[in-house]
Amino acid sequence: MPRRLALVLSLLLLAGCTMNLRQVEGPDANAIPTTWPTQSLVFAARTADGVFVVDLGWGGADRALRRGLAQIGARPEDVTDVFVTHSHRDHIMAWPLVRHARFHMMAAEVPLFESTLAHADVPSRAVAAVRGDVGPWPGEVAVRSFSGDTTFVMGTDTIRAFVVPGHTAGSTAYLYRGVLFAGDAISRPYHTGFGPGMGIFTEDRARNHAELVSLFERLRPYDVRWVCTAHAKCARPDERFIRKVLR
Repeated sequence: MPRRLALVLSLLLLAGCTMNLRQVEGPDANAIPTTWPTQSLVFAARTADGVFVVDLGWGGADRALRRGLAQIGARPEDVTDVFVTHSHRDHIMAWPLVRHARFHMMAAEVPLFESTLAHADVPSRAVAAVRGDVGPWPGEVAVRSFSGDTTFVMGTDTIRAFVVPGHTAGSTAYLYRGVLFAGDAISRPYHTGFGPGMGIFTEDRARNHAELVSLFERLRPYDVRWVCTAHAKCARPDERFIRKVLR
């Protein structure tokens, strides 16, 4: 019972209203919150070379993704690339809808995404035991892995991947047009404000924290105007924000 109660409370703390999503949208970009039991974020953008998404949501993700893509004049079949921050089930549910696309993720995340290796955190293991795996099997989608920070060029745009393992073995943040999509390497439970990934869901809390310290150093050359968590909370990365995250 204590373990179940802790999981429920953690989900409730992650759930709720979005923050500043309008600030990271535009005529060719849409921030799409999916629903129950948490607001899991999908970000979609149109570039000269195609449409890409960051993460793939949870409850109602298929419907939300179709609607969100339509708002930038796109359909699921137009998606050419998927950038995965991490493969917890609440961020990958709509993968069958875009199974034709290229899926990009850190190499250490691939076996977790393809269900050949179980996630280390207790909640993920417990849910998988009851509900089964939700990711694709090896070979079902085209996976393009990387082992370190990587830059992707799409037309005149760049998407920069920054590896931040700790929350999961292959957690990654993506920077696009001044917006950093940090996955769950950064979280915002209501009782504490922004901080590192929530402990109950995080594989290695010490590494998560250390990688965030490194991440903010690596971001110094770039104009980062917003940081968004995988649960649809965005904030400006000023010194106060960084101190809170790294406390």
